[in-house]
Amino acid sequence: MAIAADVEQYDLHMKLQEVIPAVVASARDGLDLTAVRLDGLDADKWQLTTANGGSVLLELGKVEGRFIFGPGELTHGKMHLHSAFDKSARAFVDAIAEWLGFELAEAKEKDDAREPNAQLECSWVRLGEGLDALNNRWTGFKLFLKLGERYAEVFFRSAQNGKRAQFVEKWSAYRRELVEIMERAIAKPPARSVRERRTSRAPKREGALSFGIHQAFDLELPAGWLLREEKKHYRITDPNEEMMIEFSHMRLPPLPPDTPGVVERVQIVVDNSGHRDTALPVATFEKNGVTYAWSEYRLNSRNTKDPKAPPRPARERCLIAANAWIQVLVTGCWWETDTAVAEQAWNGVVDSLEVAGRISPSLETRGNA
Repeated sequence: MAIAADVEQYDLHMKLQEVIPAVVASARDGLDLTAVRLDGLDADKWQLTTANGGSVLLELGKVEGRFIFGPGELTHGKMHLHSAFDKSARAFVDAIAEWLGFELAEAKEKDDAREPNAQLECSWVRLGEGLDALNNRWTGFKLFLKLGERYAEVFFRSAQNGKRAQFVEKWSAYRRELVEIMERAIAKPPARSVRERRTSRAPKREGALSFGIHQAFDLELPAGWLLREEKKHYRITDPNEEMMIEFSHMRLPPLPPDTPGVVERVQIVVDNSGHRDTALPVATFEKNGVTYAWSEYRLNSRNTKDPKAPPRPARERCLIAANAWIQVLVTGCWWETDTAVAEQAWNGVVDSLEVAGRISPSLETRGNA
């Protein structure tokens, strides 16, 4: 792995202690690891264990280069991960996934977990030492991991006593790929699929079911409706599959001032639908710091169950709910004749929708180190 390309991202005018989140980050933001330091001739080795019994051997190889950063000199080299490819390795990946808001499930389709044509490439940079807010002294490293097209960075820090260590997040955009790399690099194949961790809370409506994505959103499903996970969204339908509501979400980066607001985003969807002439004016409201905006338009649609049948009157609806960190998109479609039942289901979903706020400021910012 080419360390030099990443070194260019450092700001040489900043003081070293101000740009080592691996050292100064709050301990609550990291993944706690029990560490056993092992002797090595040309490498630093740690046997790392998670609270759920996961285990892996982290090896930081010999120093292969040095460069000047701020007032100090940083060293770098190759890194290796070793595991027994047993239950402890899977548990280690599970712990990382849970820490980052993901979970793993057995893949529905056969997957080549080892990806034999892709070689795991890992390297490290030693960032320095320092104290966190509770005066814990840490030695911080930045780890680089690449497997095929997947790439991630994560901080690793070891305590002065050598018995405790932590992973600390580098950037939220690396979350999924870090889990996917670990699953394919240290766990026994076949690889499990990675998805955002689902949550469940007690439903407020009788007969409804709760559904949510960890640190993103929660909502209630209409009684009797069926939930299906698609590639990039979720779909619920009535038992006869005549009415459909779909929802998805995205985590928002800091947006520039000229970014369209929520109302404008819905209007863009309507304008691009081809049915602007039949659309209702965009309506908007606020709830718990979240802006909601929605519209509906009418159209003639073909029945996919009976392609030879003539088009029938139908309705489609679009809603966007967003704050500064999360955006949820909800869409629905149904036949005109099912409007009363469909609107009742739609209203239940929207009324129950809760969008997460900012989780942890330190986890949402890409650090300089």
